[in-house]
Amino acid sequence: MTISIVVTLVSFGVYYYLFACADRRIVFLYDHLGSLPFDKLTTGRYWMAGFVLSGFLSIGFFIWLFIRRLLVRSGIISLKTIAKYAFFPAVVGTTIISMTLGEPTMPFWIAISSSLSLIIGLFLGFDLAGNLITHTRSGLINLIIALGLVPILLLFRSLELPGRGIMSLQTALSYVIFAIVGGFVWLLALLRVFRNHRPGNAALIKSALAIAYVGLPVLHFLLATPPGIPYITSSENFFAEGIMLRIINWLVLVLVVVLTGKLVGNRVKGDGFCIL
Repeated sequence: MTISIVVTLVSFGVYYYLFACADRRIVFLYDHLGSLPFDKLTTGRYWMAGFVLSGFLSIGFFIWLFIRRLLVRSGIISLKTIAKYAFFPAVVGTTIISMTLGEPTMPFWIAISSSLSLIIGLFLGFDLAGNLITHTRSGLINLIIALGLVPILLLFRSLELPGRGIMSLQTALSYVIFAIVGGFVWLLALLRVFRNHRPGNAALIKSALAIAYVGLPVLHFLLATPPGIPYITSSENFFAEGIMLRIINWLVLVLVVVLTGKLVGNRVKGDGFCIL
């Protein structure tokens, strides 16, 4: 219950700061390259704020679990319980904050998309943190294996760049093919190396999504923003702009994991949201 209260209050506090107190020209880069408060580029920054915050909260959750494991060494925390008392109230509260405070106030669809990205990031990040604490060895192996899937999630957006004149279609296709083939070979090789480790397909997919959409936005915020300008990155650095291309991207990820699992005899194990 304590962790649920902390997650809720921190979410409210950060959203209050971002949308009511902070200089949005810095945080969301208003006027950068001619961007406006509600254009596609800036809107993507609003919902990436949810992923960045979920990353920091996941790091804090991991540290809290680690200390708790050392001191208590018992007790189970269900992610469903945390969701009930923290995640879902956070959706309502952060949406209201961004819709009613600061200038300009957010339209509902922008506010709710930012809040939902926060919740999705929390599910992914907290699940990863919990697995690393309760099943440290298998969690670390899953993380290493899932690293090979991250380029599939990040490079698919290259297919949109030829239409903007940024790169040729041939180059974009080569990036995507490299990501898919490289991910397949990486999985095949490491599942052979760790031949006694048989993660479920869902575990690898969730780990890859957590790295790409929770971990990397935090690293960008910490390492890639200039001193004194702590801005939120654009969603275009992590997601394709088109909805259909995103869906195809995620389906390809699932297909690579499932096919590789079939080849190495991977068995899907239960990966419930139940963590220490």
